[in-house]
Amino acid sequence: MALHKVTETYKVNILGQEITYTNRFIRHTKGTAYGFKPAPHLVSGSSHLFKYEYIHAMLPPTLFISSTSGKKYIVPTWQEVHPETTLNDIEWIKPEKIEVPVEKDVWKFESSSDPGHFYTVKKSGLKLTCNCSGFYRAKDRNKGCKHVQEVRKQLN
Repeated sequence: MALHKVTETYKVNILGQEITYTNRFIRHTKGTAYGFKPAPHLVSGSSHLFKYEYIHAMLPPTLFISSTSGKKYIVPTWQEVHPETTLNDIEWIKPEKIEVPVEKDVWKFESSSDPGHFYTVKKSGLKLTCNCSGFYRAKDRNKGCKHVQEVRKQLN
């Protein structure tokens, strides 16, 4: 069983005017070949094997059928799919993990009051600077904030 994306272009003469229209749809076929008897006004037709793209780094695709509407979805992305879709009709794309280059003489500290927010301590020559508000409020810039003091302990 497979899903095929079908494109059919028709030319019809209606009241002396020639009209061209295109139908695009997904068809479920029991075999790998798509066979049909073309209509007399069919200009062109094409059929391609169709796969849904599922992009997720960790979880494999799973199919879910809603008991209320009877529609089928790929979860956890909740992408609605053709009712005859199987797991073989889904292409799982795992995004590549992007490695962030580690800078020399740069330290990052996560905020204790706001998790997910980071402060950066940079060293240029003998001077250490931090982008937190505590660094600018400090009376003695040589001592700096707690992040700068932590880096000084690591360096000594």
